[in-house]
Amino acid sequence: MPRLINREFIKTIKEVTTSKMLDKKNFHKNGLFSEQIFGPLKNYICQCGIYWGPSNSNKKCPTCHVDIVSNRERRKRFAKIVLPIPVVNPIFYDLLISLGKSEIRKPLDLLIKNEKSSLYVDDENNHFVDEENDEKWPPEKFKKYEKAEAIIKLVSWLSEELMDIPDWKYIHEHLDSLLINEVLVLPPDLRPTSKIRSKNDQMKSDEINSYYTHLLNHKATIEDTNIDILNKKEIYYMYFKQIQKLVNTLYEFILDKLSKKEGLIRGNILGKRIDFSGRAIITPDPIIDIDECSLPYIMILELYKLQISKKLIDYGKFKLQNEAVDYIDECIEMDKLNLVSICEEVIKDEVCLLNRQPSLHRLSLLGFKIKMNTDKVIKIHPLACSGFNADFDGDQMAIYLPISKESKEEVLQKFLFTKNLYNPSNVSLAAIPSQDIILGVYILTNNMIPDLNKKVKYKNEEITESLKIFNECLPEDYIVIKETINKKKLINLLNDINNKYDYMITSKVLDDIKIIGYKYSTLYGTTLSLDGLILDNIDELKETIYSKNTSREQLNKLNSKKIENELRNKFIYSYVIDSGSRGTWEQVRQILLSRGFISNFSGKIIETPVKNNLVEGLTQYEFFNSSYGCRKGLLDVAINTGDSGYLSRQLAFACCNLILDSNLEDCGTEDYLNIYVEDEKKAKCLLYKYYLNKDKEELITNNNLNEIIGKNIKIRSPIFCNSEKICKKCYGDLHKILHSPFIGMIAAQSLGEASTQLVLRTFHYSGAAITKQGSEDMLQEDIINDLSSVSKLLHSNKDLNCDELTEKLFKIYNYSREIHHVHFESVVSQLMWYGNKKWRLLKDRNNFVPEFISILTIPSKESWLLGFGFSNQKKNLLKGISNEGLYSGILDNMLLGRKSNI
Repeated sequence: MPRLINREFIKTIKEVTTSKMLDKKNFHKNGLFSEQIFGPLKNYICQCGIYWGPSNSNKKCPTCHVDIVSNRERRKRFAKIVLPIPVVNPIFYDLLISLGKSEIRKPLDLLIKNEKSSLYVDDENNHFVDEENDEKWPPEKFKKYEKAEAIIKLVSWLSEELMDIPDWKYIHEHLDSLLINEVLVLPPDLRPTSKIRSKNDQMKSDEINSYYTHLLNHKATIEDTNIDILNKKEIYYMYFKQIQKLVNTLYEFILDKLSKKEGLIRGNILGKRIDFSGRAIITPDPIIDIDECSLPYIMILELYKLQISKKLIDYGKFKLQNEAVDYIDECIEMDKLNLVSICEEVIKDEVCLLNRQPSLHRLSLLGFKIKMNTDKVIKIHPLACSGFNADFDGDQMAIYLPISKESKEEVLQKFLFTKNLYNPSNVSLAAIPSQDIILGVYILTNNMIPDLNKKVKYKNEEITESLKIFNECLPEDYIVIKETINKKKLINLLNDINNKYDYMITSKVLDDIKIIGYKYSTLYGTTLSLDGLILDNIDELKETIYSKNTSREQLNKLNSKKIENELRNKFIYSYVIDSGSRGTWEQVRQILLSRGFISNFSGKIIETPVKNNLVEGLTQYEFFNSSYGCRKGLLDVAINTGDSGYLSRQLAFACCNLILDSNLEDCGTEDYLNIYVEDEKKAKCLLYKYYLNKDKEELITNNNLNEIIGKNIKIRSPIFCNSEKICKKCYGDLHKILHSPFIGMIAAQSLGEASTQLVLRTFHYSGAAITKQGSEDMLQEDIINDLSSVSKLLHSNKDLNCDELTEKLFKIYNYSREIHHVHFESVVSQLMWYGNKKWRLLKDRNNFVPEFISILTIPSKESWLLGFGFSNQKKNLLKGISNEGLYSGILDNMLLGRKSNI
């Protein structure tokens, strides 16, 4: 039973008796900020100003009677205000209303708010509440009850009548908590007060203190009155209503203060302010190692001010730390480089965390070793951009310093960039080369540099000198590569190396490829010129396209491989596109050939094409028509980025209690998820999963990947796991790569990050017509509709079973990218409930049809704490009370140190 209505807890705490805040210069000993009640303002220092030290902990000062304890007690200790008149407990009132609704609300409200109302009971136990009309009322056979006695009698009678219902039985057992004589006072550090610098030294105080002050003032007024208010009905009700209103307002305010975005739970407990941090623009530095970042000298002076000042004192430059700190501040202000050598000494072997907003997944916060630069920017390795989704067009990153020895070790062991080369969402390499590096590798392996075309011997094979240079970047025992390497092939090659070798070898390969990529793309000197964008016989090519009869035929011809090959032969910079370093043939077609078909503001493709290309320039009519699609793209991004972010948040809170059991190999379930593996792309998303192969469970690996393509298979899945925490067999061997038990959160991040990128991709199409392959309709492929479909499936799905729901989500997300199948299974397993129990944890679950609930309701169903912080706080508070403090969420139990009850 939570302490909210626990009489025993209230008896043990001290009482606040006065609304006075100060007594001379100190806090009043019986006031709302009393050191005698809540503990000292400073560690082990009493109100007299004497430092007693930790050795005298838990003793009292004999003079001022303050407990000798840490000032942290002021965040923990509660107090109470004893009320002069018992009032209805607002929590109990809400509980009654939630159960009885209008049947009990009306008589209860009459007894609480109307001084003329009373309860009447006859010999046959008939009850009713009514207002007194005249002196003859009530008839003799009825007995009259008033005030608090009437409220208790009414609720007692109702709870006796409805004892079969568990919640009413609970109310009957706790009738002593219906009326309260005490109000809890929150610890003072949760409702702080401080002096404002002004002539009068005014106090600024948290709003909740004013409610406590009003309550104490009303109490003092009632206690000071000479009238016997218990026998004066009108005066009693006047005071009763005043106290009741204050208690209700206080209750509502505290609920509001605890929940919502700015409340204590989400604003202070879940989101902490970090002091040792900085922020700056990022720029690339190809010279540093892949797991290093270079911080500005001025930032290092600020972040490591204490360590640098200590060094200055050790070297005898200053005697006092204040003097050393002042000198450091002067160096920051005047941009003096006098402390460069000391800074380099201090940051040796130091690590930091870099974060780029929006933090969509785990790779948005990574650890790096620290170097120093004398510019005003954070410099990072170019290959570190992919996980952060960063580029160098003005992006900023925040830096956070781990302070303790344990946190530094954790950064080195778990957060370091080289320890996070796998992308958790699809198990691919997170450090993907791009642009100049891709172009340089393509130019080199395509033998486009004449001086490097002579044949040489390498590992007993004859290859060109340029291919030898590329092969020397790969591990010594790796096969010799003889083909031209474009972006897709390079990524496949690096993924293969990442799977076969440890992270140190992979890091070296990445760095070596970076060096040759930059070197040969620079030496080749690719430069786009306007002359190179003007092609011969363009009008003839346009004629072959637009001579077709229907718009659909013209659109198909425009997007055909034949037109792409024509452009490839004519365009002198085609190697830039073919390498995968920059641009697409769709863009080349719009620039060199014809803008083509465009969509209007409603997403429908306009029948009349824009025949001119962007080099020639559009006519006024064509430009005007094009602007609709461009504007729609921009608006879609602006409107839907927020929706996507909100979906990510909902997914995170719905899945955060899904955790892997690192000690449980197999839960023993005999149920499997049915999947059809149509192609290699889907098969790759099932790597490391267990599937049923001739009555035997087998692990899907790169070696047996081809065996499952084109087949219906049965896989072990979190959807059917019998364990509260997911067993390793149901999740698969992906957990060995993730090095984290929080599989639900990883699944939520994988889907949330993909949703946001799905929306932002629209921005780059600028209204150009894109249609799904094989479609005959003149309808624009709308990425935003996909987002709406996802939202519908996660919020109001009733018609699909778990196989179909998982498949639908997988198809939407994997249309343009790869996300591992297990992440969709994890989300679906959280959606499946039966009543207030997870369907997969029911003993005879196959006898029950699972209910697919909305992700919005999962937090409150699964976790009392999450429900209280993120949804209807009053409803979840009542749920927590009526469940007698039993929490079902795994994270709740970790926080509260309890064994889970599901």
